[in-house]
Amino acid sequence: KVCFVPTVLEQAAPSPNNAVAVTCGPPIMIKFVLQALNKLGFSDEQVYTTLENKMKCGVGKCGRCNVGDIYICKEGPVYTAEEVKKMYNDF
Repeated sequence: KVCFVPTVLEQAAPSPNNAVAVTCGPPIMIKFVLQALNKLGFSDEQVYTTLENKMKCGVGKCGRCNVGDIYICKEGPVYTAEEVKKMYNDF
């Protein structure tokens, strides 16, 4: 089946009870997946995502992986939905 991930989530309608959701992908997809999961009742604390920015040095010196003032190589790459939503304007 070929379609957008948020559409698959809406069709599958997973229950947020005693569950967590994990996602990865490009920032625009993550944004819409988080919205779909919130509509299904998942709280931001139940959703985790990875930010896979290109990293050069891996220790926060080159600034290649930063999103705003967050260095993905040092402080990530896994974040809660709540943390990612605070970064939206910096993508």
